[in-house]
Amino acid sequence: MGNPFYLKGEIKERKKVASFYHRLRISLPYPIGPITPGQFAMLKVEGAGVILPRPFAIHNFGEEKKVPWLEFLFKVVGKGTGLLAGLSVGSPIMVLAPLGKGFPDPPPGYKALLIAGGIGIAPLFSFIMRLKASRSLHCLLYGAKTQDDLICLSELLNLEITVKTATEDGSVGRKGIVTELLREESDHGRDRTVIYACGPEPMLKEVAGFAAKNKMLCWISLERRMACGVGACLGCVVKTKYGYKRVCNDGPIFEAQQIVWERCPT
Repeated sequence: MGNPFYLKGEIKERKKVASFYHRLRISLPYPIGPITPGQFAMLKVEGAGVILPRPFAIHNFGEEKKVPWLEFLFKVVGKGTGLLAGLSVGSPIMVLAPLGKGFPDPPPGYKALLIAGGIGIAPLFSFIMRLKASRSLHCLLYGAKTQDDLICLSELLNLEITVKTATEDGSVGRKGIVTELLREESDHGRDRTVIYACGPEPMLKEVAGFAAKNKMLCWISLERRMACGVGACLGCVVKTKYGYKRVCNDGPIFEAQQIVWERCPT
């Protein structure tokens, strides 16, 4: 596949799923090639006063009546996301996708243990469905501050997969943080389990430490501010054991043990 370029998409569905969370479905004029769960897109609303595009994880994707679509799940945290949340159905939007590297499948005979913190469920959702189809999903550990922040919980439960939850206020599941659920996971089968995680960076750092201690392969999805999304501006680098890497081009999926966590923001 060649280098991606901006396409003019159209908002087909915009739904508020919780207080500050929105789901956006965008149709594209034609297929953009294979998409791997964990990849992302750059979204830009032309003439809206927001100069730079914004990166968003691809939450889900597919086709309807041979028309390809991408779905994004996001939290309103500033001007850019506020603008997206206010778009109406039928509005045009520029889309650059798919970008970055996605989640690799577990090796044959291995199961996947997924860990999502808050909006970190966004890039994991389509990967969960892929793992379920291949019968290689062990379980999902899903944590957030409150019940309202477990934005995909009902959909996940409808998939009839094993989901263990934690909330900081105790409104759903265990009272505490999601990494406490990880520490409670049985020792049985750890040597045949791969960890995949997305969420706040302190959570990822703790997950990486758990994986290293237990000699488990672990893949994490990193988030950085981006200006271009294709590796040209070098504005999203992260320090690894092999030098600085671009989150947009070399990631956003990295093997956890490659990251020099002391240099990551907390």
